[in-house]
Amino acid sequence: MENSFFVFSDGNIPIVLKRFHMCTWEFNNNSSLIEFGFEVDNKSITEDSLSISLFIPWMNKSCEVKDLYGKLRNSENSRFIFNDSVSSTHSLDGGLNRTGVIHTFSNRNRLCLMPVALDKTRDQFITTTINLNSYRALPDEERPNVYFRFWVKPTISYISMRKKGIGKSTIIHDIKINEKRNIPDDQIDFFNDKEICEIEQCFSFNIVPNKYDILFYDNSSLKNVRTLEYESFNKYLGDKRVKKDELIVIFNKKKSEESYSFFSIYSKERIGFGQFSLAILINIVCGILLFIPGYRNTLNSEKGFREIIKELPLEIYIAIIIVISMILFFLWPWLKNYLDSLWERARSIFKKNR
Repeated sequence: MENSFFVFSDGNIPIVLKRFHMCTWEFNNNSSLIEFGFEVDNKSITEDSLSISLFIPWMNKSCEVKDLYGKLRNSENSRFIFNDSVSSTHSLDGGLNRTGVIHTFSNRNRLCLMPVALDKTRDQFITTTINLNSYRALPDEERPNVYFRFWVKPTISYISMRKKGIGKSTIIHDIKINEKRNIPDDQIDFFNDKEICEIEQCFSFNIVPNKYDILFYDNSSLKNVRTLEYESFNKYLGDKRVKKDELIVIFNKKKSEESYSFFSIYSKERIGFGQFSLAILINIVCGILLFIPGYRNTLNSEKGFREIIKELPLEIYIAIIIVISMILFFLWPWLKNYLDSLWERARSIFKKNR
C-alpha cells in the first residue's frame, strides 16, 4: 500500500507545523481509519483564514472524513490525546465553544483548538480551511499555537501492506511524509507551485490488533508500546470497532528533519481455515494417488476413456470437486488483487480521457 503523504499550502508565507500527528487504526474486522493532527505555529498565522492541504495517495471522494474539534474541545478527551491534564479552558465565543477553545495544560504550552472545514472534492487531496476571526481578535501575546484534527475512513481494507503466508500474517507499515523524491510523476508540475510545510516534530501512532508481535521497529524513534486505553479512546473516537483489550499502540517520534519516514513490521502465527484446507487438500490428493494403482489393475484394456470415466466411483468425483474448490480458494486473493489492479487501471485511463 502506497503511503507517501505531503503537507503543503498555497500561500507565499511558509506554514510551520510545530507538531504533526498521524494515527493509523487497523481493526480486527479488516477495516481501518487514519487521524491527522496539525499544530500550527502562531507566527505562521497572519490572515483571518488558514488553508493547509494534504496529499493522500489512496484518497478518493468516497472516503468519509470528520472534523474532531467536537471531541477535542472536551478537556477529558484532550487530556489523553495530548498526554497532559487540562487545568483550564477559555472559550473564544463567550462559552458556546463553536469557534474554538484555548486549553491551558499543566506541563505544556497553551493550545487553541479550532474547527476545520474539509474539502475532498479532488481525488488524492484533502484541503483544510480554518476561520480565524475569533482567534485574531485576541491580543497578540494571548495567541497560542492553533491545533486541528480530523480522521479519514479509507474505502480500502488496510492502510498498511499485508502479507498472508500459510502459517504467518504480516503487517508492514511504511509511512513517508514530505519526501519530495516520492512525488508521483503526474503530480510534479502541481507541486512545483506549492509550499511544502515545515514540520518540526512528527508523531506516528500505529494501532494494531494485539495478536501481532513487533518484528521490526526503528529503535531511534520508538517511544513506547502499550495497550490501548479502551474507556478513554472509546469515548473520544466513538467507534464500535474499538474493543477492550484488542488493540495495542506503537508510538514513534522524530524531529528536526526535512522529511520523515516510519517503518515497522508486525507479524502473527496463525492456524486457521487456510491451514486446515491445505492439510485436507494434501490428504485428498495423496488418497487419489494411492487409489489409482489399485484401480488400474481392474481396468479392461479394451475400454475407452469415456467408459473408464463413467465407471469411476462417486467418491472420486466428490474428491476432485473438493480439490478444485480448494485450489480456487487459495488462488482467489491473487485473482482479486489482479482484478482490482485492472479496475484501477481502467479508472485512471477513463479519468485521463474524460
